[in-house]
Amino acid sequence: MFDSLDTRKQIYQFIKLLFPIMIYQMISYSSGMIGTFMVGNYSEIELAGVSMGINIWTPIFSVISTLVVAIIPIVSQLIGDGKEKTIPGKVRQFIYVALFISIMISILVYFSIDYIIDRIVLNDEIVEITKLFLKYQAFGLIPMTLYVTLRSFIDSLGLTRLSMIVMLVYVPINVLLSYIFIFGKFGAIEYGGVGLAISTNITYIFSLIIVIFLVIKHPKIKKYQIFKIEKLNIEVWYEIFKLGLPMALAALLETLVFSALSLMVSIFDTITIAAHQAALNFAGFLYALPMSISSALTIVVAYQVGAKNYNQADKYVKIGMCVSIGLATIVACLIYISRSIIPYLYGKDLNFLKLNSYLLLFVVCFVILDSFSACLVGVLRAYKQVFPTCLAQLIGYYLIGLPLAFYFLYKTKLGVQSLWIAWIIGLTIYAFCMIIYYLKVLKKNRL
Repeated sequence: MFDSLDTRKQIYQFIKLLFPIMIYQMISYSSGMIGTFMVGNYSEIELAGVSMGINIWTPIFSVISTLVVAIIPIVSQLIGDGKEKTIPGKVRQFIYVALFISIMISILVYFSIDYIIDRIVLNDEIVEITKLFLKYQAFGLIPMTLYVTLRSFIDSLGLTRLSMIVMLVYVPINVLLSYIFIFGKFGAIEYGGVGLAISTNITYIFSLIIVIFLVIKHPKIKKYQIFKIEKLNIEVWYEIFKLGLPMALAALLETLVFSALSLMVSIFDTITIAAHQAALNFAGFLYALPMSISSALTIVVAYQVGAKNYNQADKYVKIGMCVSIGLATIVACLIYISRSIIPYLYGKDLNFLKLNSYLLLFVVCFVILDSFSACLVGVLRAYKQVFPTCLAQLIGYYLIGLPLAFYFLYKTKLGVQSLWIAWIIGLTIYAFCMIIYYLKVLKKNRL
């Protein structure tokens, strides 16, 4: 699949693999952004309430989806090692895990969310919006998780173009449904910001149906016959959780710290909350770039690691890092130039526009730093070395970032920018730790 030793061909193979993933991720994030634009233009209060709900939902969904994404390094390594016959059994167990986890979490979220929101959201204007948004999201967790599992399996086979095609179908459906349910068009009930959750759930069901069809009918996938009934295999579950839980923990640590910083913003007025959340939403959209490169690196590096070609694996890492840093530099320059225009996508209030434009300067720093750290997360997943990512996040985010955020917020007069300053410092430490550990892994495998 990735057997060429020629550098030019390797670059071509990597770009060929990366491009559909990048299109997929950018379209996926842009779909969420468009929904956020709609909510922001519907009402700043609705935007603040929905954004607070997203900040709580993101860690939940990130943990579950990252757990099942462990299918990528497992399957890619098996292909590289010439053990394709064992793949169907692994995939079936991943489907069982996805069903079990998503059912349990959706029930837990639905029945506990009132209690949780009443204790962590301090702004009375947005409490009910946040509660309702999260309850609707809980209904869609099962199809979301199954979709991510099957899509990740397809990606692990190097068929990333199929994921891109599915997302190209997903976006127009999601945008249209968001418009209908947020604003109450074509005879639908006007749900406001909560309509964003309803449209997302319906669209994921459509996407799941398409992915199931591809798995059954596509000539390069149907040979695995993954939908045959199979008994639970405790050994495979152990393998899944051994790799998946540290990956999920890393995702939780990352998303939780951003959610914590966003919840700390609830002490400010609604305009400040909305401006902060809009900047965070835009940063999330840009995160699609390093995440795409990270996913591509996981696939190609895992294949080389499975084949014991460690020098070739390192070549792909260097190719990926060069692409990541180059793209990040271009994007950072574009944000800086257009920082006074971007806020108009989210709202119209003059105070909102001014504050959001200023916060976008911090997003520039975020883009540069993530070009290092996010890519190395994908590389270490390929080596099945995921615990060090958790350790790096604990140091960067929790030992340094969050304490600084509390100090700046309550002991200085920096205002909402204090959270962004602390975030950037923590992210810098995290990126440095990831670079150091990758060099250690590289040295070990070259001996």
